[in-house]
Amino acid sequence: MASRTRYRLDRVEVAPLGSRPASWTFAGEAVRGTEQSYVVIDRNLSAKNSWEFIVRVPEDAKGRIEVRPRTTPPHKAWEELPDRSLTFSLATRGPARGRWYCQVALADVSGERSRAIVRHGEREQLPHWFKDLGGRMRKKETVKLTRGTDGEALVVLVPAGDYADMIRLFFATKVWILREGVAPPAR
Repeated sequence: MASRTRYRLDRVEVAPLGSRPASWTFAGEAVRGTEQSYVVIDRNLSAKNSWEFIVRVPEDAKGRIEVRPRTTPPHKAWEELPDRSLTFSLATRGPARGRWYCQVALADVSGERSRAIVRHGEREQLPHWFKDLGGRMRKKETVKLTRGTDGEALVVLVPAGDYADMIRLFFATKVWILREGVAPPAR
């Protein structure tokens, strides 16, 4: 499906609102750290473009950073997004060491599952707005040892501490996918 809007990541404006100590659960485990709030304006859209995001940064330097919207504009496709998150892990291998990565996990427009993991070989099937990320995309096994079956997963690297870029990746993998009704790559 061709996109009606020419989405660009640099049109997503992110401004900090503040931070506070917080605790939350991740995968059933208690986590302590800092919760940072951001106001986000998606200038790709002329209306329904104001969001509030939280970024949860754990005290444990090896813990996962969680990015999720706190509030969304009133749009049916985005109703469940406050219950969804994008998580970032620390890369530990090769030139990626010290940066953070997230799997390219697209929102599932069919509603059958919460996300669809994209494999490295499927990157050419992604929507046009992923083209700008091409130089930062890697196969997961090149950035971190993997014990499971996700070594072929496609990941995107982000510099340490670049929470605005992490939020922009949430837009690329969830918000715009749902708005445009983009189906995951065919297997």
